[in-house]
Amino acid sequence: MVTTSGFTHVPTTRALILTSILLSILTSTLSLQHLLPIKPTPHLWPYLQFSRLLTYQLAYTSSTELLFSTVLIYQFRVLERLWGSRKFASFVVVVVWVNLLVTPVIVVALKVGTLGWYNYLPSGLTGVVFSLLAAWAEEVPRIYRYKIVTGSSGAGGGGEAPGVVLSDKSTTYLLAAQLALSQFPYSLLPAAVGWTVGTAWMGELLPGALGRWRVPSWMVGESSTRKERGQFEGLRRRLEEEGSSADGMRNVSDQVGRAGQENVRRGFGSRFVGYFTGS
Repeated sequence: MVTTSGFTHVPTTRALILTSILLSILTSTLSLQHLLPIKPTPHLWPYLQFSRLLTYQLAYTSSTELLFSTVLIYQFRVLERLWGSRKFASFVVVVVWVNLLVTPVIVVALKVGTLGWYNYLPSGLTGVVFSLLAAWAEEVPRIYRYKIVTGSSGAGGGGEAPGVVLSDKSTTYLLAAQLALSQFPYSLLPAAVGWTVGTAWMGELLPGALGRWRVPSWMVGESSTRKERGQFEGLRRRLEEEGSSADGMRNVSDQVGRAGQENVRRGFGSRFVGYFTGS
């Protein structure tokens, strides 16, 4: 079976991973990491640094989180191959903006509800990663299961040995759990919001038909609808011409076959005369 490896046919996934890595390295090199996370107090009030809402998802401040996020996004590249680059890019854009609007509001509400104890929102693509995880869990089926035996079997060896049953998807969930617990308890919130948004997108539960919205085709390198229509029209004409040619050849072959059968039925003398008369 031929398999597709690497970043083949996944330009959006490649751009997402490279952007996250490059921006994380750049902010670390320039010592700008303190500008990424959000603390409602004092960043949003009284300093009014609302620009952090647009930048907190751009990069990670921890190399461990960056590693787990990169591995998981690379694992989820199969979604882009299943959906196509346009649908995958639309999913990422919708998730980024919904997380941008919802997560900070929940952080502010938690700050008020905990009397100022919960006052931090870590940076990074954790919300996007868990939205992709929700879609991946629903779209990609389990291939196999395996069991890790934790003890011996029952008396006489007849009973089944106790153990933990896992699947080929368990390692992915383990990496996601490590990402969600990387800055406990603050990293749990973007993970939970991301999972909820991804599940809502898959079930078309987002408001305003966001689940059916698509980015322009040129953003992912796809041709326009008019150009595609022209290409398909030319292909249709070619197939019709080839089909008519094939029908013509088929008619000729049928005529030759019928003529051959008639020649077999005719006697030798009639066939000899037909050579000269054309009958």
